[in-house]
Amino acid sequence: MDASVPASRRTLLRLGAVGAVGGALAAAPLPAFAASRSESSPLPGTLSVNAPGVYPEGVAWDPRRKAFLVGSSAQGTISVVKADGSVTPLVAPFAQVSVLGITVDAARNRVLAAYTDYFFRLLGMVDPSQPPVSGVGVFDLTTGAVQHLVDLSAGQAEPRANDVTVDDDGTIYVTDTGVDTVSVVSRDGKVIQVIQDDRFVTSDTGPNGIVAHPAGFLLMGKYDGGRLFRIDRPRSARPVVSEVRLDRAPLSLDGLALRKDGSLVAAANDLSLSGGRTGRDAVLVLRSTDNWRTARTVQDQTWPIEDPTTIAVTPYGDYVVSGGLREILTGVPSATPGQFHLRRR
Repeated sequence: MDASVPASRRTLLRLGAVGAVGGALAAAPLPAFAASRSESSPLPGTLSVNAPGVYPEGVAWDPRRKAFLVGSSAQGTISVVKADGSVTPLVAPFAQVSVLGITVDAARNRVLAAYTDYFFRLLGMVDPSQPPVSGVGVFDLTTGAVQHLVDLSAGQAEPRANDVTVDDDGTIYVTDTGVDTVSVVSRDGKVIQVIQDDRFVTSDTGPNGIVAHPAGFLLMGKYDGGRLFRIDRPRSARPVVSEVRLDRAPLSLDGLALRKDGSLVAAANDLSLSGGRTGRDAVLVLRSTDNWRTARTVQDQTWPIEDPTTIAVTPYGDYVVSGGLREILTGVPSATPGQFHLRRR
Protein backbone atom coordinates (compact mmCIF):
# COMPACT_ATOMS: atom_id res chain seq x y z
CA MET A 1 0.00 0.00 0.00
CA ASP A 2 1.30 3.45 -0.90
CA ALA A 3 2.40 5.13 2.30
CA SER A 4 1.96 8.53 0.63
CA VAL A 5 -1.80 8.06 0.51
CA PRO A 6 -3.45 9.63 3.57
CA ALA A 7 -4.48 6.93 6.03
CA SER A 8 -7.88 8.54 6.51
CA ARG A 9 -8.78 7.98 2.87
CA ARG A 10 -7.54 4.40 2.91
CA THR A 11 -9.66 3.79 6.01
CA LEU A 12 -12.78 5.23 4.37
CA LEU A 13 -12.62 2.77 1.52
CA ARG A 14 -11.55 -0.13 3.72
CA LEU A 15 -14.74 0.33 5.72
CA GLY A 16 -16.80 -0.36 2.64
CA ALA A 17 -14.55 -2.64 0.58
CA VAL A 18 -15.02 -6.37 0.20
CA GLY A 19 -12.26 -8.98 0.04
CA ALA A 20 -11.04 -11.09 -2.87
CA VAL A 21 -11.26 -14.87 -2.83
CA GLY A 22 -9.53 -16.91 -5.50
CA GLY A 23 -9.29 -13.98 -7.90
CA ALA A 24 -13.03 -13.21 -7.61
CA LEU A 25 -14.38 -10.74 -5.08
CA ALA A 26 -16.69 -12.28 -2.50
CA ALA A 27 -19.94 -10.64 -1.47
CA ALA A 28 -20.07 -9.36 2.09
CA PRO A 29 -23.11 -8.25 4.05
CA LEU A 30 -24.04 -4.60 3.90
CA PRO A 31 -24.01 -2.54 7.10
CA ALA A 32 -27.06 -2.86 9.30
CA PHE A 33 -29.47 -0.14 8.31
CA ALA A 34 -32.56 1.09 10.09
CA ALA A 35 -35.62 -1.12 9.69
CA SER A 36 -37.97 -0.03 6.94
CA ARG A 37 -41.03 1.94 7.98
CA SER A 38 -44.14 2.68 5.99
CA GLU A 39 -43.49 4.86 2.95
CA SER A 40 -44.86 8.37 3.05
CA SER A 41 -45.94 10.31 -0.02
CA PRO A 42 -45.14 12.73 -1.40
CA LEU A 43 -41.42 12.67 -0.73
CA PRO A 44 -40.01 15.14 1.79
CA GLY A 45 -38.06 18.10 0.48
CA THR A 46 -34.79 16.75 1.88
CA LEU A 47 -33.79 13.23 2.86
CA SER A 48 -30.72 13.11 5.11
CA VAL A 49 -29.89 9.42 5.13
CA ASN A 50 -27.79 7.70 7.79
CA ALA A 51 -25.70 5.12 5.92
CA PRO A 52 -22.04 5.13 6.98
CA GLY A 53 -19.64 3.93 4.30
CA VAL A 54 -22.04 4.18 1.34
CA TYR A 55 -20.94 7.44 -0.36
CA PRO A 56 -23.35 7.42 -3.34
CA GLU A 57 -22.28 9.20 -6.50
CA GLY A 58 -25.28 8.03 -8.55
CA VAL A 59 -29.01 7.99 -7.89
CA ALA A 60 -32.04 6.83 -9.88
CA TRP A 61 -35.79 6.70 -9.32
CA ASP A 62 -37.45 3.28 -9.21
CA PRO A 63 -41.07 3.83 -10.30
CA ARG A 64 -42.17 0.37 -9.17
CA ARG A 65 -40.98 0.70 -5.60
CA LYS A 66 -41.63 4.47 -5.57
CA ALA A 67 -38.18 4.78 -4.04
CA PHE A 68 -34.65 5.86 -4.88
CA LEU A 69 -31.80 3.57 -5.82
CA VAL A 70 -28.28 4.67 -4.91
CA GLY A 71 -24.88 3.24 -5.75
CA SER A 72 -21.90 3.10 -3.41
CA SER A 73 -18.47 4.50 -4.20
CA ALA A 74 -16.94 2.48 -1.36
CA GLN A 75 -18.87 -0.79 -1.25
CA GLY A 76 -19.75 -1.68 -4.84
CA THR A 77 -23.45 -1.99 -4.02
CA ILE A 78 -26.87 -0.66 -4.98
CA SER A 79 -29.39 0.09 -2.24
CA VAL A 80 -33.04 1.13 -2.02
CA VAL A 81 -33.80 4.39 -0.20
CA LYS A 82 -37.44 4.85 0.77
CA ALA A 83 -39.28 8.06 1.54
CA ASP A 84 -38.80 7.54 5.29
CA GLY A 85 -35.00 7.49 4.87
CA SER A 86 -34.66 3.74 5.44
CA VAL A 87 -32.03 1.95 3.34
CA THR A 88 -32.10 -1.71 2.32
CA PRO A 89 -29.72 -3.66 0.05
CA LEU A 90 -30.66 -4.58 -3.50
CA VAL A 91 -27.39 -5.48 -5.23
CA ALA A 92 -24.74 -7.08 -3.01
CA PRO A 93 -21.02 -6.33 -3.51
CA PHE A 94 -20.04 -8.01 -6.77
CA ALA A 95 -16.44 -6.73 -6.99
CA GLN A 96 -14.02 -4.41 -5.22
CA VAL A 97 -15.31 -1.45 -7.19
CA SER A 98 -17.13 1.83 -6.90
CA VAL A 99 -20.65 1.86 -8.31
CA LEU A 100 -21.02 5.33 -9.82
CA GLY A 101 -23.80 6.27 -12.27
CA ILE A 102 -26.94 4.12 -12.23
CA THR A 103 -30.17 4.09 -14.21
CA VAL A 104 -33.41 2.13 -14.04
CA ASP A 105 -34.64 0.36 -17.18
CA ALA A 106 -38.14 -0.33 -15.90
CA ALA A 107 -39.40 -1.63 -19.26
CA ARG A 108 -36.99 -4.57 -18.97
CA ASN A 109 -36.96 -4.83 -15.18
CA ARG A 110 -33.27 -3.95 -15.01
CA VAL A 111 -31.01 -1.59 -13.15
CA LEU A 112 -27.77 -0.59 -14.89
CA ALA A 113 -24.63 0.59 -13.11
CA ALA A 114 -21.26 1.96 -14.21
CA TYR A 115 -18.47 0.55 -12.03
CA THR A 116 -14.72 1.06 -11.68
CA ASP A 117 -11.91 0.18 -9.29
CA TYR A 118 -10.25 3.54 -9.95
CA PHE A 119 -10.65 4.87 -6.38
CA PHE A 120 -9.26 1.65 -4.92
CA ARG A 121 -6.24 1.88 -7.22
CA LEU A 122 -5.76 5.54 -6.41
CA LEU A 123 -5.54 4.66 -2.72
CA GLY A 124 -3.20 1.70 -3.21
CA MET A 125 -5.76 -0.94 -2.24
CA VAL A 126 -5.51 -3.05 -5.41
CA ASP A 127 -2.55 -5.12 -6.61
CA PRO A 128 -1.09 -2.86 -9.34
CA SER A 129 0.01 -5.91 -11.33
CA GLN A 130 -3.64 -6.80 -11.92
CA PRO A 131 -5.50 -5.18 -14.83
CA PRO A 132 -7.99 -2.40 -14.03
CA VAL A 133 -11.65 -3.26 -13.55
CA SER A 134 -14.16 -1.00 -15.31
CA GLY A 135 -17.50 -1.74 -16.91
CA VAL A 136 -21.26 -1.75 -16.73
CA GLY A 137 -23.34 -4.10 -14.62
CA VAL A 138 -26.86 -5.22 -15.54
CA PHE A 139 -28.95 -6.41 -12.60
CA ASP A 140 -32.49 -7.68 -12.08
CA LEU A 141 -34.54 -4.78 -10.74
CA THR A 142 -36.67 -7.03 -8.53
CA THR A 143 -34.02 -9.27 -6.98
CA GLY A 144 -30.69 -7.52 -7.63
CA ALA A 145 -29.30 -10.66 -9.27
CA VAL A 146 -26.45 -10.16 -11.74
CA GLN A 147 -27.49 -10.57 -15.38
CA HIS A 148 -24.32 -9.26 -17.06
CA LEU A 149 -21.02 -7.72 -16.02
CA VAL A 150 -19.67 -6.14 -19.19
CA ASP A 151 -15.92 -5.41 -19.19
CA LEU A 152 -15.20 -2.00 -20.74
CA SER A 153 -11.56 -1.68 -19.68
CA ALA A 154 -10.28 -2.66 -23.15
CA GLY A 155 -6.66 -2.87 -22.03
CA GLN A 156 -6.56 0.82 -21.06
CA ALA A 157 -4.26 1.95 -18.26
CA GLU A 158 -6.83 3.97 -16.27
CA PRO A 159 -10.38 3.32 -17.43
CA ARG A 160 -13.11 4.92 -15.31
CA ALA A 161 -16.65 3.99 -16.32
CA ASN A 162 -18.68 6.84 -14.89
CA ASP A 163 -22.30 7.14 -16.01
CA VAL A 164 -24.85 5.08 -17.88
CA THR A 165 -28.10 5.56 -19.80
CA VAL A 166 -30.40 3.36 -21.88
CA ASP A 167 -32.48 4.10 -24.97
CA ASP A 168 -35.97 2.90 -25.92
CA ASP A 169 -34.48 -0.14 -27.68
CA GLY A 170 -32.60 -1.25 -24.56
CA THR A 171 -29.15 -0.31 -25.87
CA ILE A 172 -26.83 0.86 -23.08
CA TYR A 173 -24.40 3.79 -23.27
CA VAL A 174 -21.54 4.26 -20.79
CA THR A 175 -19.20 7.24 -20.41
CA ASP A 176 -15.58 6.87 -19.35
CA THR A 177 -13.97 9.88 -17.69
CA GLY A 178 -10.49 8.33 -17.83
CA VAL A 179 -10.14 7.31 -21.48
CA ASP A 180 -12.63 9.89 -22.85
CA THR A 181 -15.08 7.60 -24.61
CA VAL A 182 -18.71 6.50 -24.78
CA SER A 183 -19.20 2.72 -25.04
CA VAL A 184 -22.27 1.24 -26.75
CA VAL A 185 -23.52 -2.07 -25.30
CA SER A 186 -26.31 -4.24 -26.71
CA ARG A 187 -29.33 -5.41 -24.72
CA ASP A 188 -27.66 -8.78 -24.21
CA GLY A 189 -24.42 -7.33 -22.87
CA LYS A 190 -22.18 -7.24 -25.95
CA VAL A 191 -19.98 -4.24 -26.73
CA ILE A 192 -21.12 -2.87 -30.10
CA GLN A 193 -18.61 -0.07 -30.43
CA VAL A 194 -16.74 2.70 -28.63
CA ILE A 195 -17.43 6.31 -29.64
CA GLN A 196 -14.39 8.58 -29.67
CA ASP A 197 -13.98 12.21 -30.62
CA ASP A 198 -11.06 14.60 -30.28
CA ARG A 199 -13.31 17.04 -28.41
CA PHE A 200 -13.87 14.48 -25.66
CA VAL A 201 -10.15 14.26 -24.89
CA THR A 202 -8.73 15.95 -21.78
CA SER A 203 -5.89 15.41 -19.35
CA ASP A 204 -8.45 16.01 -16.59
CA THR A 205 -11.90 14.46 -16.09
CA GLY A 206 -13.65 13.78 -19.40
CA PRO A 207 -17.04 12.43 -20.55
CA ASN A 208 -19.35 12.25 -17.57
CA GLY A 209 -23.15 12.56 -17.38
CA ILE A 210 -25.18 11.07 -20.22
CA VAL A 211 -28.87 10.76 -21.13
CA ALA A 212 -30.73 9.20 -24.05
CA HIS A 213 -33.15 11.63 -25.69
CA PRO A 214 -36.45 10.13 -26.95
CA ALA A 215 -35.70 11.61 -30.39
CA GLY A 216 -32.89 9.05 -30.76
CA PHE A 217 -29.74 10.98 -29.90
CA LEU A 218 -27.60 11.20 -26.77
CA LEU A 219 -26.70 14.24 -24.70
CA MET A 220 -23.35 13.91 -22.93
CA GLY A 221 -21.56 16.34 -20.65
CA LYS A 222 -17.80 16.66 -20.48
CA TYR A 223 -16.85 17.39 -16.89
CA ASP A 224 -13.79 19.54 -17.50
CA GLY A 225 -14.88 22.82 -19.07
CA GLY A 226 -18.62 22.14 -18.79
CA ARG A 227 -19.15 21.26 -22.46
CA LEU A 228 -22.28 19.51 -23.75
CA PHE A 229 -22.38 17.22 -26.80
CA ARG A 230 -25.15 15.74 -28.93
CA ILE A 231 -24.40 12.29 -30.39
CA ASP A 232 -26.59 11.29 -33.33
CA ARG A 233 -26.94 7.73 -34.66
CA PRO A 234 -24.98 6.36 -31.69
CA ARG A 235 -25.60 2.71 -32.67
CA SER A 236 -24.48 3.21 -36.27
CA ALA A 237 -21.01 2.60 -37.63
CA ARG A 238 -20.57 6.36 -38.01
CA PRO A 239 -22.05 8.28 -35.07
CA VAL A 240 -22.21 12.04 -35.54
CA VAL A 241 -20.93 14.18 -32.67
CA SER A 242 -21.74 17.88 -32.45
CA GLU A 243 -21.22 20.31 -29.61
CA VAL A 244 -24.29 21.98 -28.15
CA ARG A 245 -23.65 25.72 -28.09
CA LEU A 246 -24.42 26.94 -24.56
CA ASP A 247 -25.18 30.52 -23.62
CA ARG A 248 -22.71 30.13 -20.76
CA ALA A 249 -20.70 27.06 -19.86
CA PRO A 250 -20.24 26.08 -16.21
CA LEU A 251 -16.77 25.21 -14.95
CA SER A 252 -17.84 21.56 -14.81
CA LEU A 253 -20.71 19.28 -15.83
CA ASP A 254 -21.28 16.21 -13.69
CA GLY A 255 -24.54 14.23 -13.76
CA LEU A 256 -27.42 14.99 -16.13
CA ALA A 257 -31.15 14.21 -16.05
CA LEU A 258 -33.73 14.75 -18.78
CA ARG A 259 -37.14 15.95 -17.61
CA LYS A 260 -40.47 15.14 -19.27
CA ASP A 261 -40.86 18.78 -20.31
CA GLY A 262 -37.69 18.40 -22.41
CA SER A 263 -35.38 20.42 -20.16
CA LEU A 264 -32.03 19.11 -18.96
CA VAL A 265 -30.98 19.29 -15.31
CA ALA A 266 -27.23 19.28 -14.62
CA ALA A 267 -25.06 19.18 -11.51
CA ALA A 268 -21.85 21.19 -11.23
CA ASN A 269 -19.15 20.89 -8.56
CA ASP A 270 -15.38 21.15 -8.12
CA LEU A 271 -14.75 17.59 -6.90
CA SER A 272 -12.57 16.68 -9.88
CA LEU A 273 -11.15 20.02 -10.97
CA SER A 274 -7.38 19.83 -11.34
CA GLY A 275 -4.71 22.34 -10.45
CA GLY A 276 -6.34 23.49 -7.25
CA ARG A 277 -9.20 25.13 -9.12
CA THR A 278 -12.36 25.77 -7.16
CA GLY A 279 -15.89 26.25 -8.37
CA ARG A 280 -19.48 26.60 -7.25
CA ASP A 281 -21.74 23.79 -6.22
CA ALA A 282 -24.72 24.38 -8.50
CA VAL A 283 -27.70 22.78 -10.17
CA LEU A 284 -28.60 24.12 -13.61
CA VAL A 285 -31.62 23.76 -15.86
CA LEU A 286 -30.99 24.01 -19.62
CA ARG A 287 -33.56 24.35 -22.39
CA SER A 288 -33.29 24.12 -26.14
CA THR A 289 -35.65 25.36 -28.85
CA ASP A 290 -33.71 23.84 -31.76
CA ASN A 291 -33.48 20.17 -30.78
CA TRP A 292 -30.25 20.61 -28.82
CA ARG A 293 -28.12 22.39 -31.37
CA THR A 294 -28.01 25.24 -28.85
CA ALA A 295 -29.23 25.61 -25.28
CA ARG A 296 -29.73 28.37 -22.75
CA THR A 297 -29.58 28.34 -18.97
CA VAL A 298 -33.02 29.03 -17.54
CA GLN A 299 -32.14 28.32 -13.92
CA ASP A 300 -28.87 28.36 -12.00
CA GLN A 301 -29.13 27.47 -8.31
CA THR A 302 -26.19 27.64 -5.97
CA TRP A 303 -26.62 24.32 -4.18
CA PRO A 304 -26.78 24.50 -0.36
CA ILE A 305 -25.42 20.97 0.23
CA GLU A 306 -21.82 20.48 -0.85
CA ASP A 307 -20.75 18.41 -3.84
CA PRO A 308 -23.95 17.59 -5.75
CA THR A 309 -23.15 14.91 -8.32
CA THR A 310 -26.34 13.99 -10.16
CA ILE A 311 -30.14 14.13 -10.25
CA ALA A 312 -33.07 11.71 -10.18
CA VAL A 313 -36.30 12.86 -11.82
CA THR A 314 -39.32 11.68 -9.80
CA PRO A 315 -43.09 12.36 -9.89
CA TYR A 316 -42.49 14.56 -6.84
CA GLY A 317 -39.69 16.71 -8.25
CA ASP A 318 -36.04 16.47 -9.18
CA TYR A 319 -33.83 15.15 -6.37
CA VAL A 320 -30.11 15.93 -6.22
CA VAL A 321 -27.69 13.61 -4.44
CA SER A 322 -24.76 14.84 -2.35
CA GLY A 323 -22.97 11.68 -1.30
CA GLY A 324 -19.94 12.89 0.66
CA LEU A 325 -17.40 11.86 -1.97
CA ARG A 326 -14.99 14.57 -0.87
CA GLU A 327 -14.15 12.39 2.14
CA ILE A 328 -12.87 9.66 -0.18
CA LEU A 329 -11.06 12.06 -2.50
CA THR A 330 -9.43 14.27 0.14
CA GLY A 331 -9.83 12.55 3.51
CA VAL A 332 -11.55 15.66 4.89
CA PRO A 333 -14.69 14.66 6.83
CA SER A 334 -17.96 16.04 5.55
CA ALA A 335 -20.14 18.38 7.58
CA THR A 336 -22.44 15.42 8.31
CA PRO A 337 -20.28 12.28 8.66
CA GLY A 338 -22.03 9.02 7.88
CA GLN A 339 -24.85 10.73 5.99
CA PHE A 340 -25.74 11.43 2.41
CA HIS A 341 -28.44 13.79 1.22
CA LEU A 342 -31.18 13.84 -1.39
CA ARG A 343 -32.67 17.29 -1.83
CA ARG A 344 -35.49 18.43 -4.07
CA ARG A 345 -34.58 21.09 -6.59
